[in-house]
Amino acid sequence: MEDTNQFYITKLPKRIFIRPFLEKDVPALLHLESLGFPEEERCSPENATYRIKTCPDICSGLFIRTDDSPEEILIGEIMATKISTPHITLKSMLSGENDESSDVIAIHSVVIHPDYQGQNLARFLMTDYIQKLSQQEVCKKITIIVHEHLFKFYEKLGFTKLAENEDVNDPSSGFSKNGIWWNMEKELFNF
Repeated sequence: MEDTNQFYITKLPKRIFIRPFLEKDVPALLHLESLGFPEEERCSPENATYRIKTCPDICSGLFIRTDDSPEEILIGEIMATKISTPHITLKSMLSGENDESSDVIAIHSVVIHPDYQGQNLARFLMTDYIQKLSQQEVCKKITIIVHEHLFKFYEKLGFTKLAENEDVNDPSSGFSKNGIWWNMEKELFNF
């Protein structure tokens, strides 16, 4: 039986919402990436702009508005593209590599602002994301690469751990200098 307490979200801001990214969000997105990833793992400005322009429907931002300001504040993100391979490769992470005809979505990053971590917001954002993709019949499968400490989080969302990602773990790339990347995937059965 699933533990329903894991869905409990504490101290949620009163005005929280999820929406697709707009080009004006790129600076906030890049700042959030800098808080969530080491430099070699971050989305570049070119990739962020490309993904937002090319596939905004599969990239989601978690925003809040405070009582102090009507401005939207980005506190979480999912960046993704459609890929022509079964799993993420170094090439599939580059600008210009969205394959609109594919039925595989590659999640390239999931980040929650450090000030808002520990409130199940990543689970909230991912659950919303998976539900929307399932309902809209956008893809058959979601793939992601993760470090070992994130297995449990993604397994609770229905992802299956597969093998190490040999392409991304190529020592010459520098992308894997902070640990081994593993493939995980989630089949969307409602497709």
